[in-house]
Amino acid sequence: MQALSLQKQIPVISTHDVVVCGGGCAGFIAAISAARSGRSVALIERLGFFGGTATGGYVVPISGFFFEGQQVVGGIAWEFVQRLEAIGAAMVEHPRGHVSVNIEYYKLIAQEMLLESGVTLYTNSYLSNIFTEKTENGTAVTHVVIESKNGTEAIAGRCFIDATGDGDLAHLAGVPMLPPAEHLQPASLCFVLTNVNTDTDLLRYSIHHDGKHGASCNATIRNRLLAVAEKNGISEFGGPWFNTLLKGNSLAVNITRTEVNATDRAAYTEAEGKLRRDMFRIVDLLRQEFEEFRDCEIVASGVNAGIRETRHIRGLHTMSLSDLLDGTVFPCPVAHCAHPIDIHAAKGAGQQVTALKAACYVPYEATVAEGFPNLLTAGRSVSAEREPYASLRVQATLMSIGECAGVAASLACETDAPVYALPTDALAAAIAERKVVL
Repeated sequence: MQALSLQKQIPVISTHDVVVCGGGCAGFIAAISAARSGRSVALIERLGFFGGTATGGYVVPISGFFFEGQQVVGGIAWEFVQRLEAIGAAMVEHPRGHVSVNIEYYKLIAQEMLLESGVTLYTNSYLSNIFTEKTENGTAVTHVVIESKNGTEAIAGRCFIDATGDGDLAHLAGVPMLPPAEHLQPASLCFVLTNVNTDTDLLRYSIHHDGKHGASCNATIRNRLLAVAEKNGISEFGGPWFNTLLKGNSLAVNITRTEVNATDRAAYTEAEGKLRRDMFRIVDLLRQEFEEFRDCEIVASGVNAGIRETRHIRGLHTMSLSDLLDGTVFPCPVAHCAHPIDIHAAKGAGQQVTALKAACYVPYEATVAEGFPNLLTAGRSVSAEREPYASLRVQATLMSIGECAGVAASLACETDAPVYALPTDALAAAIAERKVVL
């Protein structure tokens, strides 16, 4: 392979107390959280809006706010839901507590809350590199490098939060990663259908996720697809799961599936091509097999395929299955695990769902790594084994982790302590004051 060498001067365009990389559900909440703690905050996002897989990938509803009818996640995440509710753009599906949302309003309210908090936004900007320095406490990040239409630029910071989902910032910094699972959970390209007749017994209840009418997966449609999919060129799919978008007759659909390591560009490209072909094949089958979909049309699909699983840091504590089953209570929890252990088969149409006996906790120690004094993680890349990760990976839980990361980053700026050695009592007290982990 030919190799080229490139040298260039990179302008440092700003300096902030806290720099958050990734504006998904964990990242935008983390940025608001740090800003509300009085810190100057930069938020870097590769797309032109915030919300991550919810808004860019049509992954709804927002899950994880409630466990057995009791609310377990509060703070900024719940404020966000309440603001959406106030304008008719969200509906809490009691008693299970999943939150159906209108995706465009999700983008708007996330943006407005960031701006109100004084966060400096860098959208359409891609994290490409970092600068570090050796200190007595380990490897500290000094700058992140971004690429945009402006070219290559750098942003300096005192504390950094990796909310990229894939642990890109931590990976660039050299944070040790957990060994990947033999088979990662599959990616899905979700999409929006319009002109669907949702007012029939087949669809009326399965487009809501309140738990009043059994499983949210539509078993009737699933069984028919299992009988006809393979002979129509579809080897794997999930669900199907449908979700109301609250306004009109459009539905968000989660059904396509394929195994891929999305940190590999070529593999991700191939996978997204397959998922897009499968999306049209599956919609053709729905039209053929069910009157409700006879006139439906695909009006939107995810900017990218939604990713369930890639990298996980090796943190001070790695969440284990026993942490979930035993309901381990940690000195400083940053979120509840309220969602079942939900593992989608890498191949085929299977899914393993294990209900939790009690709401469990994500420890702060799963978000930081020894030897990296100013780097936290928030989102999918926290330190967790396969089973606990399959519970904590939902939006409300990740939002909670994001808010606590913002609080921790602010405390690190205040005390100059390494993030892996913050005073636990002070951090736990600050989180309790926010009423994040209920």
